[in-house]
Amino acid sequence: MQRRNFFGLALAAGAGCLASAPASAVSTKSPEKWDRSADMVIVGAGGGGLMAAAFARKTGLNVLVVEKMGLVGGSTLLCGGEWSVADSDEQRAAGIKDSEEIFLKDMLEVGGHRNDPELVKAMIKSGRAAYEFVTQELGLKPDHVSAVSGMSVPRAHHFTPSDLIGKLWEYDKAQGVDFLMNTRVERLTWDSDAERINGMRARTKDGKTLYIEAKRGVLIASGGFTRNPKLLEKYNPLMMKTEPEGGMGNTGDGMLMAQAYGADTLDTQYIKATFGYRPDAKKYSADTLHGYYDGAIIVNSDGKRFVNESLSYKLLADAALVQKDPNNFQLFDEPLRVAMRNKSAKYKKLLSPMDNGGETDYCLRGDTLEEAAKKAGIPPETLKATVERYNQAVDFGKDTEFGRTSLTSGFGKLVKIEKGPFYLYRSRGRIIATYCGLRIDPKGEVIDVFGEPIRGLWACGEVCGGVHGAAYMTGTAVCKAMAYGRIAALEIAGKKS
Repeated sequence: MQRRNFFGLALAAGAGCLASAPASAVSTKSPEKWDRSADMVIVGAGGGGLMAAAFARKTGLNVLVVEKMGLVGGSTLLCGGEWSVADSDEQRAAGIKDSEEIFLKDMLEVGGHRNDPELVKAMIKSGRAAYEFVTQELGLKPDHVSAVSGMSVPRAHHFTPSDLIGKLWEYDKAQGVDFLMNTRVERLTWDSDAERINGMRARTKDGKTLYIEAKRGVLIASGGFTRNPKLLEKYNPLMMKTEPEGGMGNTGDGMLMAQAYGADTLDTQYIKATFGYRPDAKKYSADTLHGYYDGAIIVNSDGKRFVNESLSYKLLADAALVQKDPNNFQLFDEPLRVAMRNKSAKYKKLLSPMDNGGETDYCLRGDTLEEAAKKAGIPPETLKATVERYNQAVDFGKDTEFGRTSLTSGFGKLVKIEKGPFYLYRSRGRIIATYCGLRIDPKGEVIDVFGEPIRGLWACGEVCGGVHGAAYMTGTAVCKAMAYGRIAALEIAGKKS
């Protein structure tokens, strides 16, 4: 169906079922005069938007980035800093054998084969190119590589998020990218003659309306909707038990604007929280502990395990949220605490207060399991029995209760919890990203409900669906944002991506 006919039917529906749709749910006409104009206009200055701007400028495009908040970075600035890449220089130097094929296999398995293989392939390839731009051209290197959720080999390359965003921001400004901050895009505009998206209507902080022309294309890089409780409740009411994280501007604007032009969506049924946050956490990434991927077990307020701890932390959050108390515990012993403390700067900050017999309100310590259990309000004998069964499973080589055979996705051998002191780390699920949204093709073009590209419209990052599937691999949110930001820029410029 031609899009002009689609809009014609919507407007002419009269007494039909479309008559109840608000006028804002159809196309917004182009103005007689534009206030601003650029070859490529990017909605959102998070990691994906900044990467897109960088590659667009490399092709010679004139670029304008419109950001509704007062600072750049979006959710990328707040994330854990992991970027999944296969067969990197850092992996090879560490003797880690990885490949695009292994990465693809892991992604499809962790996503329950509900993700689109072609989208994943494009992400893996372009994500590697974007990564090499950062490490080679911008000179920013990861501080370590580790195996986290969903990985059969270590491929999470860890960056300090502020350094990553800072490097991209500095590059973009130096290359002449124009930024319009504190300006919210309200609607996309439509060229009825050319049958394409050709710009947008935006509103500045002081209430001024601006019409901005995109001569070559619009890229939606506006993030997800963790900060929109109505959308969260609509797609997954269980998320109302969680606390929201992610960028403060993540209210779903970009997805909704594209839906006004018939954009399809994917994976909204798979919105999930992330397990490993302190219940009292005030800060984002520094308060996250994924100790279960290093050998810890997860227990509820009754002192019982309830899940295979090697699963994606999205699935762990699902299991935790249906316990009688959504606040649960990660249990580990002294050797594991020391190993995790020495693993990264983030974990050192969280776990070094327990050096020399210390204790915090979020990590309870006991010389014995019974002592730690009493401090946490857990039945001591139940916790002791839980650990005894688990240690027997480690000796046996298989966890018959929940099927755990590795630390994460086949990587890493299980370890016993047996050498005190013992620690109970308070943990819960928080929703840090929605990992669903607009349907795109491998070129980053937004696809409508009839399976056709919406001309003039691309998307990247958290606003896109189809890549992660039913669960999530650590580091692929950053990879997806950077990969499809790069792809969209090259496609809009008419270059091979």
